[in-house]
Amino acid sequence: MKLGVLKIGADISAVTDLNQSLQQQYPTVFQGVGKLKTKQVKLYIDTNVTPVAQPLRRIPFNLRGPVEKKIQELLDSDIIEPVDGPTPWVNPVVIVPKANSEIRLCLDMRQANLAVIRERYPIPTVDELLQGMNGSVVFSKLDLKWGYHQLELTPESREITTFAIHNGVYRYKRLLFGVSSASEQYQHEIAAALAGIEGVENISDDVIVHARDQETHDKRLHTVMKRLEESGLTLNPDKCQFNMDRLVFMGILLSEKGIGPTEERVRAVSEAREPENASEVRSFLGLVSYSSRFIPQFATLSEPLRRLTRKDIPFSFGLEQKQAFKALKDGLAKAGTLAYFDKDAPTKVVADAGPVGLGAVLVQCQKGEMVPVCYVSRALTDCERRYSQTEKEALALVWACERLHPYVYGRQFDLITDHKPLESIYSPRSKPCARIERWVLRLQPYDFRVVHIPGKNNIADPLSRLLGNSALAEKHTHGSDEYVRFVAVSATPKALTTREVEDASASDEELIEVRKAIESGHFEKCTAYAPIASELCVIGQLVLRGTRIVLPQALQARALSLAHEGHLGIVGTKQHLRSKVWWPGMDKAAERHCRSCHGCQVVARPDAPEPLRPTPLPEGPWQDVATDLLGPLPTGHSILVVVDYYSRYYEYDVLTSTTTTKVIDSLESIFSRHGLPVTLRSDQGPQFKSEEFSNYCESNGIKHVKTTPRWAQANGEVERQNASLLKRIRIAESEGLDWKRELRKYVTVYRSIDHATTGKSPAELLFNRKMRGKLPDISTAQADLEVRNRDAEQKGKSKIYADERRGAKYSDVDIGDTVLVKQEKTDKLTTPFNTTPHKVVGKAGSQVVVESPTGARYSRNTTWVKKYTSARETPAEEETPQGAEDSTPNDETPVAQAPEQSITNSEIPETQRPQRVKRLPQKLTDFVIK
Repeated sequence: MKLGVLKIGADISAVTDLNQSLQQQYPTVFQGVGKLKTKQVKLYIDTNVTPVAQPLRRIPFNLRGPVEKKIQELLDSDIIEPVDGPTPWVNPVVIVPKANSEIRLCLDMRQANLAVIRERYPIPTVDELLQGMNGSVVFSKLDLKWGYHQLELTPESREITTFAIHNGVYRYKRLLFGVSSASEQYQHEIAAALAGIEGVENISDDVIVHARDQETHDKRLHTVMKRLEESGLTLNPDKCQFNMDRLVFMGILLSEKGIGPTEERVRAVSEAREPENASEVRSFLGLVSYSSRFIPQFATLSEPLRRLTRKDIPFSFGLEQKQAFKALKDGLAKAGTLAYFDKDAPTKVVADAGPVGLGAVLVQCQKGEMVPVCYVSRALTDCERRYSQTEKEALALVWACERLHPYVYGRQFDLITDHKPLESIYSPRSKPCARIERWVLRLQPYDFRVVHIPGKNNIADPLSRLLGNSALAEKHTHGSDEYVRFVAVSATPKALTTREVEDASASDEELIEVRKAIESGHFEKCTAYAPIASELCVIGQLVLRGTRIVLPQALQARALSLAHEGHLGIVGTKQHLRSKVWWPGMDKAAERHCRSCHGCQVVARPDAPEPLRPTPLPEGPWQDVATDLLGPLPTGHSILVVVDYYSRYYEYDVLTSTTTTKVIDSLESIFSRHGLPVTLRSDQGPQFKSEEFSNYCESNGIKHVKTTPRWAQANGEVERQNASLLKRIRIAESEGLDWKRELRKYVTVYRSIDHATTGKSPAELLFNRKMRGKLPDISTAQADLEVRNRDAEQKGKSKIYADERRGAKYSDVDIGDTVLVKQEKTDKLTTPFNTTPHKVVGKAGSQVVVESPTGARYSRNTTWVKKYTSARETPAEEETPQGAEDSTPNDETPVAQAPEQSITNSEIPETQRPQRVKRLPQKLTDFVIK
């Protein structure tokens, strides 16, 4: 059936007549609020969410009348129904006044939406709808009355829509605005109702009917009206527009020629006053941004205004902002019509990069003319703004393709640029830097070719030339001078100029041969360059490997110093060099340079500690003893501790003075009870280094062994006892007890219980008898072999655990080596090692004697020193030194030269695997085992 209407443009009387004619032909489509006949809509509810009945929001008295009127209207239209009885869900009402003194009744569904499971039906974008309108000349727009309310809810879905007002509780029988899944479900059902009709598009409650001619349009419009009538859906005749050659849809003006901004939007932007604060700037940008597709270089033009919206930026609407404000107004006012996208037309993407933004335009050849389809732009980030211009232009191509992906993916197209180097960079044989190479990989899914059109760095000029001339320039395959300048500027270290590199390259004998080899293709005289011959090229006097300059020998040392500025580690220095330059053996040269850097060696972390050297168990009790002073304590006392290495039995004496005489008196008292030891170990405290103490030991036949300075581990047994005693003193002080009495209690118990290492009590090993305590026990015979086995086993386990945990390895420091020595930390800037290198003049086990340049000698454990590498003699095999990392530095205080006897040269036997003592099980004692 033909509608019998003629296209007369936007004539109001004709449209009115057509509207009335359609109402007569399809009266049910224009009456009341329809209801979809084919289906009820179900809201999927998450039963794990607890229902919430929110309190009533009181309605102002002046609005109660309009609210009651609206409620009655909804009841009469069968959209809501009253609720009787209890309900788990109650949603508050939101009243929105309208211009005609009426109201819009809404629900605050935020709490209920937590339980609503969305359908996730795809809603088409405006771009997707516009793509199908290419070539259409006649348009009609239909508006579905009350939109969502035309879809009926299933009975079980209505409970969650319950709301309360002053005169009762109601719930919706139809889908309502505010439900999180409403837009998706509504789009799904309307699309299904209109499915199969060509030339019909819809978003939400707007339906567009379009066609290339009047007859086709009328047929499609009739089909849509019949489908609506069959489905039970109705239209709002006041908002429908029929038979139009120009139509406003979703804020965009549709016409035969294409799309453009609406007159209302252009007028609103043109009449906008200058913003007075950041909030008004955001409002203006939001108003203009919706039409940014019509404004070339929108991101660049709007940057001065966007800058005012940033945090902590004072508001100042200066000349630059005023110019940007005017440019955006003019850009929208002068915006032309953009063509519809034609998937069969030849397509090109023109991309450009400015100082603060990227811009691109999609153009097509339609009806013999190049026409713009879409403008896109974005601002550069702070990091991207520091890119070189070539990198910005390369980024613009990548971003343009990804931004216009729906249009260009799966088809051939040209990438138009005004930056000549991009032709070489994006060619298949190019070897760009790492960043651009990653961009090249991102472009691999696209089928394109890069075409250069000369012009300024903006999108208007290349576009105007493109639109004026359909013949494109022939693609160049060779590198240009501009590309060479890009490589030279971005690859040359800042302290080296391109001119210096060119001059040095011209006179470098090796590079002269390389240039000849590149021209001839024979690399017999340049074997180091032969494996990368395909990557080399010559531009003037420069030799390039991809985008990296091959440096002449005269500048290599300088480049190493520049790359190591800031004292980067070996990896960082290599990465810095590799991104800019190259020469044969560059990595090894970088390693040698970093390892010989004096500053890096001084602040680097110390070498790994040496493996533990367990002290062998003495032949018998009280032969090898160790002594140390604990204190001074807050009371002014000090404690002299003496430990037997065999039995772990120890004595202590509380001293009020720590002079050598007092220490000797205390030792004599202890030795009078247990006898004189063979060996006495001590640290290098002043009491033990004095001549008086030395004479005492010598006169009593005691061998005095002084441990390595600042290496408490060398006297570990007595240090452990010091910690135990100090712990008991702290406990006694915290509990208000007499710490001397508590020490006596602790020592009594310690001496009488079995030691964890030996398995015997210290008193039993020392006196060959059990020491009676407060608990009863049964005495047993002492087994020396068992003690030795347990001692070796426990020490072996401790050694293995400690060595693995610390990553221990034997030091390769030897006599004659140059080393750095740890120093004490005086402030946060103190380096871990003394900056003055020392010489090793003696070594015994893990103890070394070092000599400073002034002749002062120190005795230290090997953990306190590390080898020093000078710039003249750097072994290439050394490990990578760490960067300036935190460690515990110590200052070095010279002490008198240690006597030779302080270095113990006795061989320490290797730890043997302990032998288990085999005993017969107790249950078999009455049996004879054969």
